[in-house]
Amino acid sequence: MNTTTRTILGTSLLTLALLAAVAAPAAASAQPDHPFGFVEVARGDATSADVVLDVDIGRLELRGQPGGDGRALVGVVDVGDAQRLERSVAPGARLGVALQGRTPLRPRIVRDGPHWDLNLAADLPAAVTVRSRVGETLLDLRGTSVGRLELDAGIGDHEVYLPEGGAVARLSTRLGDLDVFVPRTAIVRVNLPAGRELDAVPEGFVRVPGGYTRAGNGATIELTLAAGPGALRLRTY
Repeated sequence: MNTTTRTILGTSLLTLALLAAVAAPAAASAQPDHPFGFVEVARGDATSADVVLDVDIGRLELRGQPGGDGRALVGVVDVGDAQRLERSVAPGARLGVALQGRTPLRPRIVRDGPHWDLNLAADLPAAVTVRSRVGETLLDLRGTSVGRLELDAGIGDHEVYLPEGGAVARLSTRLGDLDVFVPRTAIVRVNLPAGRELDAVPEGFVRVPGGYTRAGNGATIELTLAAGPGALRLRTY
């Protein structure tokens, strides 16, 4: 092997070694160091559903997705490195789905916060209950057939979009901001605890004893709010 050949070969090996050294940390960082739970609940013959999401700790995002693919609920739950995901499904005409993130009494240090990313079949009439102890929540129910929503949240900021088809919603938070979006055309009744005011009110809402109302030509939304320290804002979309 002459000098030129040895030089080229040595340079190539060095280049490959450097590329491998750079790629190794990137590949390692791309791999989760905690479990993912893949959620896929078949719709079966269900004509409606009760969905319970008990987040415990972490961020939850729930959105609607077009139905027709045979799935009622689908998504990924990154439960962090200190939780486990428990699930329960009761098939039938009234489908029951319950997902719960459990945190041990003495968890390891959580390096990456848990993150729930779920999609609900938009054409499936549903009652949705969300419980969260610590974490943020985005419930984007635009385009869905959710007729009843209950949010019981502890610490964190929360953003809720109520569906165009009308709904009864009870939203309760203990510490953090709560932003609720209602359709521009909806008939809305907002119930508030005594002494509590909204920090932001869209045009067209009228203050009445116990809350606010707005006339409209769309579906009806009955909204009951109870919030601790933090902003409480009503908005339209």
